[in-house]
Amino acid sequence: MIILGICGGIGSGKSTACKLLVDSLGCAGRIDADQLAHGVYEPGSQAWKEIITEFGEEILLPEDESIPSSVRGIDRKKLGSIVFSDSESMSKLEHIVWPHVRTRIEGRIQEITRGHAEAMKEQSKQIDKPYPSGNEIIIVEAALLMETDWHEMLDGLWIVQSSPAAVVQRLKENRGLTEEEALVRIHAQKMRRGIGGAGMSSICGDNEICSNLREEMDNGIVTAVITNDGTLEELKYSLERALNDPKSFKTTRKDASAMQM
Repeated sequence: MIILGICGGIGSGKSTACKLLVDSLGCAGRIDADQLAHGVYEPGSQAWKEIITEFGEEILLPEDESIPSSVRGIDRKKLGSIVFSDSESMSKLEHIVWPHVRTRIEGRIQEITRGHAEAMKEQSKQIDKPYPSGNEIIIVEAALLMETDWHEMLDGLWIVQSSPAAVVQRLKENRGLTEEEALVRIHAQKMRRGIGGAGMSSICGDNEICSNLREEMDNGIVTAVITNDGTLEELKYSLERALNDPKSFKTTRKDASAMQM
């Protein structure tokens, strides 16, 4: 299987891109690192304990006599208000959460790989033809694939970027944020590796590659940049074109399939 990472700043449309890759362009499966992270925050988990130790019980959901503090969930909004306004706090949270999320990502890759292999074998039996290769690409969606160094396990890494106006509008419409709240979250990411330019007008313009991505591309870490400022069909076209471009991957599909045999 080929492991393709999709990265991008808040409001860039990376989740929409991932959905298109699986639902419309035939990729084998999608792993949402943010969704897996929600499980990491579960009350009583190791990460939950470490987060409470670092940030205090003040970030727990309101007290309830029927729910002991040992199983109270984390108030994500309250925690977010702390980490999005303080880079040091964000760094501390990420170093607690990331290792647990990576373990879950690796587990999901194994599950999807097994499921895909079984589906292909069954399909081969039904149509009485040689074992079909299918689209053996697993999508890993995460905002910070490079800062975590998870990019080392990927066969390709694509960055989804958008103009500042598009990002703010999406955050207002899809997340109910005010323009001020949207700008705070965009600003919190402006120095992040690989996504820092996304949504920042001083760096990123329409249909341009953000300047902070050039070095990552030259080093072969980022293998494609997808600009998402247009329609859904335009985004789909850009993704399909990247899928068919060998330069969009560190390893060709043929080579990756051979390594799995």
